[in-house]
Amino acid sequence: MSKIWPFFNSRCPRCGKGPVFKNKILSFKKFSDTLEECPKCHLDYEPETGFFFGAMYWTYAMLVAMTVTLSVLMYMLGYFDYAMYAIPVLILFTLPWVFRYGRLLMLYIVYPMMYKEQYEHGVREDYHHNEKQS
Repeated sequence: MSKIWPFFNSRCPRCGKGPVFKNKILSFKKFSDTLEECPKCHLDYEPETGFFFGAMYWTYAMLVAMTVTLSVLMYMLGYFDYAMYAIPVLILFTLPWVFRYGRLLMLYIVYPMMYKEQYEHGVREDYHHNEKQS
């Protein structure tokens, strides 16, 4: 439960205090700019190049869930004929939030599982690899 508020407030998954994004969500041109690391605990937000490509899957899943939910709701209310107009409008207006929460899901779910040592201790894996070669 302690990770829910930091998640919805776009805060660091480790300390829950530092922001994840550079700009506010309503700056539509730069809503996607992510900080390199947490300013509080210095967690590297992108542990490897292309880490956030996986966020596309989370974003896709959220968009499908929104589309199905809205379709069923509009069908039940008798407005299904308008679904082809309402759903694209909803997607367009919620895209900044969906995009950000896709990235946050990568940070909150995938990061601790795949990069456990780096997540817990803040040590990069390539640092250990270089240390062993020395």
